[in-house]
Amino acid sequence: MIVEFSVKNFRSIKELQTISFVATGLKSPAEFSDIDKNNIAEEGDMRLLKTVGLYGANASGKSNIVRALEYFIQIIKKEPSSESNLSLLCDPFLYQENSNDTESYFQIVLIIENKKYRYGFTVKRNSNYNDSLVTDISKKESKEIITNEWLFGTKEKNSGEFFIRKNNHVDKDKLPNQNVIPALPYDHTLFLTHAVAHDNQGVCAIVRNYFYGAGSNYLEGTERFRKNTIFLLQNEEDKKNLLELLSSFNLIYDDITFEKDTSKPNELTIPPDKIFLYKKFQTKNNIPIQIKLNLNYHESAGTKKLFDLAGFLLRVFSVPISLFIILDELDSNFHPSLIIKLIGLFNNPLINKNKSQLLFTSHDTNLMSPSIMRRDQFYFTEKNEDDSTKLYSLADLKGIRNDADFAKQYLAGFYGALPIITDYINENISPNE
Repeated sequence: MIVEFSVKNFRSIKELQTISFVATGLKSPAEFSDIDKNNIAEEGDMRLLKTVGLYGANASGKSNIVRALEYFIQIIKKEPSSESNLSLLCDPFLYQENSNDTESYFQIVLIIENKKYRYGFTVKRNSNYNDSLVTDISKKESKEIITNEWLFGTKEKNSGEFFIRKNNHVDKDKLPNQNVIPALPYDHTLFLTHAVAHDNQGVCAIVRNYFYGAGSNYLEGTERFRKNTIFLLQNEEDKKNLLELLSSFNLIYDDITFEKDTSKPNELTIPPDKIFLYKKFQTKNNIPIQIKLNLNYHESAGTKKLFDLAGFLLRVFSVPISLFIILDELDSNFHPSLIIKLIGLFNNPLINKNKSQLLFTSHDTNLMSPSIMRRDQFYFTEKNEDDSTKLYSLADLKGIRNDADFAKQYLAGFYGALPIITDYINENISPNE
């Protein structure tokens, strides 16, 4: 499970900002005591939150927090290559001197099989990069470079260092199986992924493999999840479970089918206009009729989104390991009741038995209730005077009761993180026109 993620000098994020899944010592009101029991997972000696929501005004930096974590995960999942894939992370805060020559910082703390790991790196653009005169690929400079990298974790009963990197030099003396791992080939190569390429059973592999269970809608929307739903439709028992899940969101169908591209019979990327939903009803004369609906043409954007997510959700709750999911703009196209239902699935220990975690961004204040989530499950972003992003938890604010009307107080401006709105006046428009 994820304990926390930290980022510094990335897009609107200037100073170090940390989003934490560690449950604080606060107690929910007596009438909502089940919230503490359901929303918190015990992992070793830690109490971790299953869901965290990120709120804030438009352009306050919510998406940059999510973007940083998503890019960080994607880079770790990529295989080592002769070409740098770090460009998305080399996007420093612009309102500073020599921004292109500054390092961006990323770090994550995880618990995997009751052992804690802390992994991170710093990255920057290579100010000396010029490949126009170099034809030998082995001698080409990297466009972006890793300046520092580190992995610490539990060793037997204590925590300690596994490796520390400074530029291209790696101190790996405390890393098991270090002798099978050769020197780094490129300045842009993560040592973590490089080590796994040569030792796929070691501690680096344990850490990296965790991220294969991470999913996000940030880069490609929910369409990327649709493969999971299509896969379930090919087995009758799985299809039954899928139909039951959809019906719990009041999307009630008797059957679902799809048409494959005959030239690509094994392809699971099925467009929505090739997916069909069936409903039965009876006419006034009690004549049964079945209607065939096209997902693309007959259903709403919210239904399409939930269809894409449904198969992925069933996978998340059925695998024996804890997964991590990012859903940006969770409230987009969803009715508030559906969002509350979705959050409830993750917080329900009878459904989310493997303690999977969800990080979401939203503007929907219907979730901001002590009957749904705790104060430490809400984070906010707002802009500082220098246009940098400040990230803070509702649990950090003093004088807020645990049974307060969070939504009402948030909209009243008690927590900050609201847009600053001014009157619009256009002198060229006559009020009589």
